[in-house]
Amino acid sequence: MKALSALLISVALVAKVSAADCWATKLDYPCCSYSTQVFETDENGQWSIENGEWCGIVSSQSASNCWSNALGYPCCKTTTTVISTDSDGQWGVENNEWCGI
Repeated sequence: MKALSALLISVALVAKVSAADCWATKLDYPCCSYSTQVFETDENGQWSIENGEWCGIVSSQSASNCWSNALGYPCCKTTTTVISTDSDGQWGVENNEWCGI
């Protein structure tokens, strides 16, 4: 139970830091909470999609702080094919291993 609490606190702190640095909020869009997959790039920055809505990717966001890392899985590097979706996010497979999209 302590490990779960520590994990949830860590995830909350990462989200709080990312949200504080999110340039997209100035444009009335949310900051991406887990997605690092770039769908569009413009003069403002890199954009992704979460829950069917555009969100801004914070420049410090990378595969090193991808949501699935907190669960012991890497972020997908190239695949965008969703194999499964659960309460944590969308999952793909690369090199026969689960990865977060």
